[in-house]
This record gives sequence, structure tokens and C-alpha cells, in this order.
Amino acid sequence: MSVQQLPASTVHVMLGDCSAADARSVFAVLSGQFTADPEGAAEPHESASGRPTVWTALFDTAGDPRGPGGPVVELSGQPTVEAQGGPLATRHLREALGAAFTVHELGTEAGDQEVQMKLRLDSSTAHETRSA
Repeated sequence: MSVQQLPASTVHVMLGDCSAADARSVFAVLSGQFTADPEGAAEPHESASGRPTVWTALFDTAGDPRGPGGPVVELSGQPTVEAQGGPLATRHLREALGAAFTVHELGTEAGDQEVQMKLRLDSSTAHETRSA
């Protein structure tokens, strides 16, 4: 079995601790800035099981972002975002999220060629980065 190597510009994003509506909002912000992997583009929806749900997507952050962020997005909760990718790619993703939401950094682990970060988002109007 071979493992496919993703381009350095690709970031794997996992959303949790949020409603399907909040997941759609976060993914809409990221899709407005970056190219989303069409194979992982399932529309977030509530599960009938009542168990926690995690939504995932791949985004290609290569090239310039598609323009300034759109209108301020209101979230009903505070989604948790876990992102994994190259240092530059995760930085671009973090900046795009920071343009639309207040980002609280919960932790970052940097490896030789990959960064894993955990963030919490909220839609307060201050849009500043805070360490938790």
C-alpha cells in the first residue's frame, strides 16, 4: 500500500465542536479564499445519531488568496479547527480564518516539514488573535 504525498500547499482541515451550519460557514470562508478538494466537498449536515461529528476538507493554499474576505460571518458557537500541512500553507489558512473570525490559538506543533495547529473560532467583531 502506498501513501500519496500531498503538495506542500495543501492543508487538511478538521472542524469539530460545532453545528453543521457553523461548519458550512467556516468552509465557505476557506473556499472563498482557496481551492477545495472536490472529492472531500461533502456538504456538512447534522447526523441523526446525536454523536459528535467532525467535518474534514482539503484546501490548496497555493497562489494568492482570491481577494479580501467577505462579510463578517456569525457563528452560533465556537468551532474547533485542527489543521495540518506545510508551514506556509497553514499560515495562509490561519490568516484567512483571522480575516473572518476571532482566532484563539490552542496549540501548535511544528515538525520538520509539517505544522499541526489547533484553533478555536468565534465571531466577535474584534478579529484578533489570542492565545488560550
